[in-house]
Amino acid sequence: MSAAIVRIEGEIIDHQPALEKLVAFLTRQSKPHLLVVTALPGLSQAIRNEIDKTHEKAYSQASIEVILESLESQVFSSSGTDEASPKNEEFRRQFLRLTGLLRGIHLTGDYSVALKDQVMSFGELLTAWLVAAQLEQILTKVVSHEFRGQAGMFPETGKPLVAVLTPEELGLRVTADHGNATIISLDHPKAIASTAGQVVVVPGSYGIAPHGKIARAGRSAADYTAAFLAGALRAEQLILWNLRMEFTSVDPEIVPQAGILRHLTYAEASELSYFDHFDFHPRTVEPLQANHIPIHILSASTLDYQPETVISSEEHPSATVVKSIAGTDDLSVLQLNGPGVGLKPGILARITGKLAEEGINIKSVITSQVSINILLGRKEGAVAQRIAGELGFTAVSEITLLDEVTLVAIVGHGMQNHYGISATLFKAVANHQINVILSGSGASDLVSYLVIAEQDKSKCVKAVYQAFIES
Repeated sequence: MSAAIVRIEGEIIDHQPALEKLVAFLTRQSKPHLLVVTALPGLSQAIRNEIDKTHEKAYSQASIEVILESLESQVFSSSGTDEASPKNEEFRRQFLRLTGLLRGIHLTGDYSVALKDQVMSFGELLTAWLVAAQLEQILTKVVSHEFRGQAGMFPETGKPLVAVLTPEELGLRVTADHGNATIISLDHPKAIASTAGQVVVVPGSYGIAPHGKIARAGRSAADYTAAFLAGALRAEQLILWNLRMEFTSVDPEIVPQAGILRHLTYAEASELSYFDHFDFHPRTVEPLQANHIPIHILSASTLDYQPETVISSEEHPSATVVKSIAGTDDLSVLQLNGPGVGLKPGILARITGKLAEEGINIKSVITSQVSINILLGRKEGAVAQRIAGELGFTAVSEITLLDEVTLVAIVGHGMQNHYGISATLFKAVANHQINVILSGSGASDLVSYLVIAEQDKSKCVKAVYQAFIES
């Protein structure tokens, strides 16, 4: 079954023109419309903060209740919507479920990763009902009755214009890797067919793990959920409806004249997703590659509904090979140094195995005969250093942690087939007196990177941008 799959951002409820543009776009489509929504950022953070507060002896739910009541008033009361409307009633029911779970955590002290995922899933669930209510308000005003039921575009009179389908109702199955789950299957695709003519809003970012538990798929996972649905339903494309520019040649906060990347391969988009100014789940491309389903990124301010960026299997090489310069401060480097590091077998296996047991993800490893450098997230660095010290390596004389560092990368297919890429990169940073702590290239045809002091990030990005793109 083909469908129009669109990932939207929860904060669209604060952008009336973007909502109206979205409605206008949907009215041009004559197929089922599935909108996979992210959580409102402020709501997600408020729930996260609330979980942290539940261990306090004098815990009160007043702050989260104020936030939820404010959102309820903003969307339902201020628009004149009947307080007894089904969508308002369902929002209130989920509101009470959330506060009940938080109260339970406070009373029992139960704070498992599974329970945390369940509580955090309310960010998407509550946002879905808010978005559905606002979309229905707009559709009711702009869709004339003669369009209802025509070519299956809108439902017959009396049926809601907008419905919410949860991952539970869709049977969206995921693995039990809480916080980083893999989507496995869509058990009830016919649930979508039953909403023919309606706009369907789906809470993104989570699915149903074994034993009925909820597991989330990580940051920006609504992209991944939407992609899985697009793949399962054989959609013509996945549409990401964005309120801001997504894929640019460089971070606009560092280089304001950054250009939009019009074409990216699946691999280039996934590589860029690991860096700070790209809000894109790295696994989004997985369900789409086999059937070459493209990703169209549309701006909410669009005038012609044409994509700003198309992500597909087609290569559109840059004249200078490099399409984008990206950076991330979410980095620390654990160094295991010693003259015997290169002679003693098993050091790398032991440390990486132990880090895996502790749930610490390794970004990359760079080694020499006297040093092993493990690239980790900033928050994991200190824990990893402690773990390495407890392992008691006899061949390691020094364990150090570099945590005021930044990773800067150049991304684009063709790194291994063109002369002078590394030379241009190192010359650019040398000319601006930027010291390179570590470097890596050759592991992939589309990326080379430098580890530099955090204080040099902006200078480095600008220098590399001038060398590869501005020139």
